[in-house]
Formats: sequence, structure tokens, C-alpha cells
Amino acid sequence: MNNSLKVWEQIVQSYETSDVSLLNEQMRDAYGISNFFKDSEEVRFWKESYKDGELQVGIREFGDFQTPEDLADRVCKVLLKKGISPAVLIEPTFGKGNFIRAALQNFEEIDQIYGVEIQKQYEIYFKKFILENNPVKFLGKDKLTMEIHQDDFFTHTFPEHLLEGEGEVLVLGNPPWITVAELSTLSSANMPEKSNFKKYSGLDAITGKSNFDLSEYIITQLLTLLNKTKQGTLAMLCKNSIAKNIVHSLPNQDWNITTLELYNFDAKKEFDVATDASLFLVRLGEKGKGPVNTCDVYSLSDPDARMKSFGWVNQKFVSDVESYELSAAIDNVSPLVWRSGVKHDCSKIMELTVTEEGKLLNGFKEYADIEETDVYNLLKSSDLKKETIPNKTRKKVIITQRKIGQDTLYIKDESPNLWKYLQDNRGYLDKRKSSIYKGKPDFSIFGIGDYSFAPYKVAISGMYKKSNFSLVMPINNKPVMLDDTCYFLSFTKYLDAVFTLLIVNSPIVQAFLQSLVFIDTQRPYTKDTLMRIDLIEVSSQLTLDDLLDYAKGFDIHIPFGVSEEDYADYKQRLAANPDTFFTGEADSANIQEG
Repeated sequence: MNNSLKVWEQIVQSYETSDVSLLNEQMRDAYGISNFFKDSEEVRFWKESYKDGELQVGIREFGDFQTPEDLADRVCKVLLKKGISPAVLIEPTFGKGNFIRAALQNFEEIDQIYGVEIQKQYEIYFKKFILENNPVKFLGKDKLTMEIHQDDFFTHTFPEHLLEGEGEVLVLGNPPWITVAELSTLSSANMPEKSNFKKYSGLDAITGKSNFDLSEYIITQLLTLLNKTKQGTLAMLCKNSIAKNIVHSLPNQDWNITTLELYNFDAKKEFDVATDASLFLVRLGEKGKGPVNTCDVYSLSDPDARMKSFGWVNQKFVSDVESYELSAAIDNVSPLVWRSGVKHDCSKIMELTVTEEGKLLNGFKEYADIEETDVYNLLKSSDLKKETIPNKTRKKVIITQRKIGQDTLYIKDESPNLWKYLQDNRGYLDKRKSSIYKGKPDFSIFGIGDYSFAPYKVAISGMYKKSNFSLVMPINNKPVMLDDTCYFLSFTKYLDAVFTLLIVNSPIVQAFLQSLVFIDTQRPYTKDTLMRIDLIEVSSQLTLDDLLDYAKGFDIHIPFGVSEEDYADYKQRLAANPDTFFTGEADSANIQEG
């Protein structure tokens, strides 16, 4: 029989009264764990689970990402190498307890462990480990005390005594890798009270930008907790996007952060998850160190070799500090407004495929016998791979409005077949979940305006890692639309679009964008990022000859006789009156069309 379980046997066999507090005192003295039993019912459960010198306690797997023992151990060894030796360990979502086990084996100074876990089966599993491996006796930690709570992190109150000592407090763990929206889909009750905790406003809050990963909320709350300590450390496994969001939020926080580090590891290997993830290390209140707002990036397998830094530089958020400093001069505000493409949230009805016979087919493989008046060629992110777009598209899209909020009843008179098609399928359109459609005219769309109907566009996919810009030209004298995963600038004049295309594809802008974006995020390129390209400053650094040299690598038509005067006029209007770039009379589109 396990010697540790002999102690347990003596304790449970001596229990004959309802004095649970006395039994808990014996458990604390023998195993270092406080309040092992909540009540007499729990005492009976454990007593019945102890048979023939063994604990007959199983565990149900919940499909969550339990940290492998080897990974937990490697994390603790990296922390040790950083000089971290905590007196108090907090594990806010301990699961099977692998991080607590690794900490017990690696940190000699720990005298308090505090764990919280919502799943009862995991609490039982970890308590079973304590009973079988008695850390007080076999690890020589005779001063160790543990508190293990089966509770919901979002309603749990961490006691002040954990934060008030002289020793370092370490919060260590692996919080859930799931978003609040995904939890809602699963009808989970384990989530924070619904709130826009990032304080987004307007359309961003309505359309879901305020959705966030659960781990981001947890880490934010824990950093606020650690800020009360004299010296605290947070070491959490999380997606890289979460660490980026936390660092991005620093100007709005009052945390006394003195170290920020990220240690990449292979999440596919460790958790069979296709995402970029790391150990996120944050230290607060280190003596002799001031606050920081940039994060150094390493590999967990080579924790001494810094790869790059990201964070805040002169009130600008960047993905690579060193690269950014080489191109910071063009970081300002774009004189031209980047727009996102059309948003309809009903691709099965609104997006159509052209068959070989020239008929229109919707997403349900049903023919749409409708007028072409309000049907436009459509480009999606996957179509924007080259600098120029061919004179046909894979998809077409129904455009019901020329501006947001426009009454759509005109379609009934001007395009009766389309009106019937929309009426026949209104059940799908009315079921669109986003609140942006509530109270709007029937069949409304978003991301639409005068800029959508400009003949020429310079566009980029928001979804791909490469920052490739494409020239989008009209097809059959009709502007081409882009979907809401794309961003674009609008132009009335072909030459304005060409100059802009060559500028944004220049090495200066490309290097600048790479210093800003985080390519491991779902949408690396956003309007906020693109609006930071100061086209006026870039154009002042590039000559016409520079642009014509870039054009040699593109399959693009350069008008005959383009001159220095043309480029000078472009730069002058860019600086003085950028609104003229997609207003006024359009070019004749005979040779410039796709």
C-alpha cells in the first residue's frame, strides 16, 4: 500500500462523528490541504472511494486543453531560469493540476498554493493526487498549505491574505481557449457577466468586435489582482492574439508592469490546435525597474534568444519595434479613406455564380432569373492575389442600396424579378442575426456608399499574411464590388489609382506594414492599420522613376506619355484636396477596363 495512503486510511477510519472541521484539521496536518471536505456528504464520498488500499476515483474528460505534464515542467524551468521563486502560487483554472504538480517539483520557496477549478471531477482528480503523493511528506514541504476550491472563476473571490505577504506571488496556468460567443453557442454558464468590457462603441460593439476570448478576460482580471501585490508574476499559456491584445490595452490600464515576455511553442504538437500560442510572462513591481510597454518574444525551446519585440513606440502600436523604427516616418494618417467591402450576411441568397450558359445560380443551386441592374461582379479575399484582376469574377452580388438606410421599395418598380426573388427568400434575409439590420429597410446591406461605385479601386485582402494590393477596374462599364473581408481606396481617374497602387506596393510601405501587423491573427490587415499609411509622406520619398521601375514587375497598363507633371499633380491634389480622388467626372473606361 502507498505509504501516503496509510495516513489517509488512519484518518478516515477514525472518523465516526459529524465533526468535519476536526477531520479537516487532521487532513491539513497530514497533507497540507485546507478544508479538504466541504461537508459530511463529501466525507462519505471519499470514504466509499477508498477500497483495498486504493482510491477508486475516475475522471471524466471534458475535451478541454489540459496542459501536458512535460510542457508544464518546461514552463516552470523557464521561470526558474528567470529568477522567479514564488512564495505563493495561484492556479485559477487548475484542471488536472499539472501546473501545480510541476510547481511543487520546481519551486522550493512555495509555502502557499491556491487553486480554483469549476469542474468537480477535476477537483476530485487533483485531491486524489495529493492523497497518493503527499507533497508535505515526500517533497519535504512541511510548511506548505493548500486551498483547493471547486468554484467558478468569474464569481470567485480571491482572499486578500494571498496578496499581502513579502514573497513573490505567481499566477500560473492555462485558461480556456474559447470565445464568449463560442461559449454562448454551447449554452455554457461558465462565462463572465455579459458586458462590453473592452469599451467598444457604436458599430464595433454592435457587429461583434466586442466579442473576446475568455482567457483575455481572465488574464486581465488576474493582472488587476496581481497589481495589489508587492511583487507578482503572471505566467499563462494563451494564444498569441490574446497577449497582443493585453499589451495593446496597456495605455488604458494602471498595472505596474516591469517585464513583458512571450515564449512561443508549438500548439499543434502540444494541444493539436492550429493556432499560434505562447507562454505569456508578465512581472509586476520588480525593484529597480520602471514600467514597460513593449514585449520581448522568444521561443520556449530557446528562451535566451530574443527574436523581436512588439508593443508601444511613441504612442504607436507595432508588431516589430526594430523594423518599425526604420519606417516610422510614414506612420501618420492616410489622406484617403480606406473602406471595407459590402456586408450582407447572407451569401446563399445575395451572392451568385455565373454558369457556363450565363445564368445566375445562388448558394442553394437555384437559378435566379433576375435583372442585371442591381447585380455586380464581386471580388472576395481569395481573388486579390495579383496586382491586377482579370476581366471576370467568380461571383456576382446583389446590391440593394447605394447608401446605408436607402429605401429598397424602388426595386419593386425598377427590377420586379429581383423584387420577387428577394421576397421569395426573405426568410433567410430576415433571420440575419446582427442587430445592424434591425429597424432598417427590407433587404438592407452595409459597407455601401458612393465610394463603392467608383470605377477604380486599390484593394487588399484583410485575411492574408502577404500585404499585396490589387488594382480593381470596371467590367462592362460597371464598377466591381468587394466583400467585407477586403479593404479598398476609390478613384475616379485611372492614373490616380495606378500611382496609388505602385506607392502602396513599394518596398517602403511593405516594410512599414510588416512592422505593424501580426500575421498570426485572423485578420492581419484592418482599416485602422491601413489608415496609418501616410501616402503624402511616402510619395515625397518616391520619384516617378521609382514608380515606373516597380511597374515593370506588375502586369499593369501605364498610360502612354505619363509625365513628371502628372505625378506632381497627383501629389499636389493628395495633399490639398484628397476628396477629388473619387468625385468628379470619371475616365472614359474603354481601354482601362479589366
